[in-house]
Amino acid sequence: MKIKYCHEMLENIDDQNKLSLKEYLDSDIPENILSILKKNRHFKSSKIFGNKDLGEPIEYEKLIVSTEGEDEKVFEYYNKGIHYMMYGGENERPIFQVFAYFMMRDKK
Repeated sequence: MKIKYCHEMLENIDDQNKLSLKEYLDSDIPENILSILKKNRHFKSSKIFGNKDLGEPIEYEKLIVSTEGEDEKVFEYYNKGIHYMMYGGENERPIFQVFAYFMMRDKK
């Protein structure tokens, strides 16, 4: 499994197409995060999480998961912090955990 990730604060939503993603191998990622990516229903196919209209600038995250023999899956999360605090619950917790892990790792 190969994972690409980026986290940015965007002034303009169109800027999301200009971002560079960092690459990680599954051997670089803790088992609890890999388990969510492999088993959680929210990560079975490409999806958009959050809401673009919750804040300015827009918090934007992109996660691309590539697994040999499968189509690439693309996940985007808009305004993760605000969205999770306002609307999140136990169902959304694994999604938040995955993106929060990569955000923390990306900032190191």
